[in-house]
Amino acid sequence: MNLKEAFQAQNTIEDLFQTLSAYLSREENITVVKEKHFRSKAAEGQANEELDVTNYNSKIYDTNKAIKFLLFLIAEREKISAAIYAAKSAMSFDLDSAVDTNKKRHQAVDVLRNMRQYKSAGILKKNFGTGYVFNNEGNQTSYRYDVEIVKTIDFDRNKVRDLVQKLQEKADEVSNKIDSALINTEVNYTLPFDSHATLTEILEDFSA
Repeated sequence: MNLKEAFQAQNTIEDLFQTLSAYLSREENITVVKEKHFRSKAAEGQANEELDVTNYNSKIYDTNKAIKFLLFLIAEREKISAAIYAAKSAMSFDLDSAVDTNKKRHQAVDVLRNMRQYKSAGILKKNFGTGYVFNNEGNQTSYRYDVEIVKTIDFDRNKVRDLVQKLQEKADEVSNKIDSALINTEVNYTLPFDSHATLTEILEDFSA
């Protein structure tokens, strides 16, 4: 399989592991419940009775097989991780670093594009300000005056526009390189079950 398929297989293994872990963590799924009715102690001549009151609707998997398969998934996770690591190590560039760095490029492009929407502008607010003076009688009086508010962008919009273009071009170039690597890099691993099968179907075919 190629690297892209290997990552998908790894996710499949993880999803199955989480599903099975959640199932085995619920008491009703891993217990059998019986009620023993001791009627003879309370009424002479009455027979004791044992009833199975297990909720079998919740017990959809064989518990012992589920436990074995859980451990099997751990072993498969280790195998596929080692195979992916070997495939990455043979590549001509650091895939993980390239993916992480390219995410930062895309984030930076979003930030810079958002900055481009801002422009320098001014607004005159009539009678917005309030001041105080003393009149001829010595009394303090207020007066209103106009206030102009000027906002000036603290960067060069043209340079930001150029940066966006350069970053986007580099991000696209690296994305193509990553996509090519995912398709063309072979991983020495075979998933031991059908990735499209349900957990019930997989467990039915599983033998440890």
